[in-house]
Amino acid sequence: MSLERFKQILFERASIFAPTFLKVQAEFGEAWEIEFGDHLEKLFGEDEAVYENAVRGYSKFSLDAMRLQKLFNKKLRYEDGTYEEACAKVYLNEDYMLNQYLPGIFVSHFLWRHHYRQFIYYKQNFLPLLDASEDKRFYEVGTGTGFYTLQVFRRDPGFRGYGIDISPYSRRFTLNNVKGWGAADSLVQMDLDIIGAELEPLPFIQSIEVLEHLSDPQLFLNNMRRLLKPGGHGFIAAALTAPIPDHIYLYWTPDDVIKQLVAAGFAVDDYREEIAYEGQPGEQVPKVAAFIVS
Repeated sequence: MSLERFKQILFERASIFAPTFLKVQAEFGEAWEIEFGDHLEKLFGEDEAVYENAVRGYSKFSLDAMRLQKLFNKKLRYEDGTYEEACAKVYLNEDYMLNQYLPGIFVSHFLWRHHYRQFIYYKQNFLPLLDASEDKRFYEVGTGTGFYTLQVFRRDPGFRGYGIDISPYSRRFTLNNVKGWGAADSLVQMDLDIIGAELEPLPFIQSIEVLEHLSDPQLFLNNMRRLLKPGGHGFIAAALTAPIPDHIYLYWTPDDVIKQLVAAGFAVDDYREEIAYEGQPGEQVPKVAAFIVS
């Protein structure tokens, strides 16, 4: 089994994360096991080396995040950096993207409690909105690993997606991910900047944890609003107080994001905030906030 293979390698090569695995497994149970195992099998198959790379990448990614979180609690700010620097050091860095960043984020959808809870919220509250639509098209801006992209195709294979990402390595990883689920022909990948782009508004948009990577998320959201057809729905998520090397814009609370969403012209229909773990009094812990907008 794919999950057992991953677990064995994780426990052997990165035992520091064994308690995390067991904790989330106990919390979410059989549904989590099936979901995680299916995603591992579709993306990684039976290639032992790929599993080892995923464990190695997740370990490096997580240790880096833990180090930066401790530093953040001392300084209460993200390390200085620009979007252009993040592009050069992260998004256009093949080795970092394919051997650390993307495998790390992919695994975090299941091993980071707040990420998996966000995924549950997405499945229960956003995906059902797609069911009544005759226009089966959507944009995803910032596909990353393609994890959320493929969930639309899993819900309804009749959908056609337009995935926008500036990183060629994200686009490659995303293609491999959707291909594993037999949905490669349903995705059109686009390498463009949405700022000022002339694109047809569609009935659904999604953008998961992109805002904090930007120097000017308000400008981004203003242009995201132009991609959403009147009467349509969007799913937009952001990381809060969660430093990693390419996080630039610091959100403290969901209200910080809501103000920008409203200023861009969105109506916030519902939202959910999730925390990574229960911290000590006064400690800042990583959080995510997800918003269903129209």
